[in-house]
Amino acid sequence: MNKFHFTKKEKIYLILALLVLIGLFISSSMTYHEQEMKPGFIDTHFKFVERIVGNWNIYYGGRWHNSQMDGGVAGMTQFVLRKFAHFSSYFLLGMFGYLGLKRIFRISWIAPIAAWLASIGLAAFDEYHQYLTGDRTPSVHDVILDGAGAFCGIIVCLLIIWIRKEIKKKTV
Repeated sequence: MNKFHFTKKEKIYLILALLVLIGLFISSSMTYHEQEMKPGFIDTHFKFVERIVGNWNIYYGGRWHNSQMDGGVAGMTQFVLRKFAHFSSYFLLGMFGYLGLKRIFRISWIAPIAAWLASIGLAAFDEYHQYLTGDRTPSVHDVILDGAGAFCGIIVCLLIIWIRKEIKKKTV
């Protein structure tokens, strides 16, 4: 009987995925006001983002978001930073989860799909956790954004793996 053993790299990837999950759990345990960036914080630390997103109009969650609708440029910047945090945390989760678990699957094309579906399931659970937290509103749109982040993270991994294989073929 063959026993499966994780490599050192796979263990590191899984620990990183776990750290992302812990960060997500802590974040979704906080109320909106606990997470809200204080006035002046964005002006001080994210002025460069304000200059980029100040004139954007984004349709998200059934309504338009822009500096007029979101309480000024700082409000719009906060909205964009929050959505970027959703996307990037699940980008990392999808990437680390896939890299940590891909050898488990005998059929290689199942691994990215399983990692993506697991990320979406975790995103849905995280939104439910937000529902249980005071002053938070769960959103299907955030689950979709999280799933897109995980998908992109997995695709980046697949592209890098493919490129490395192609380079290795050419050097042999």
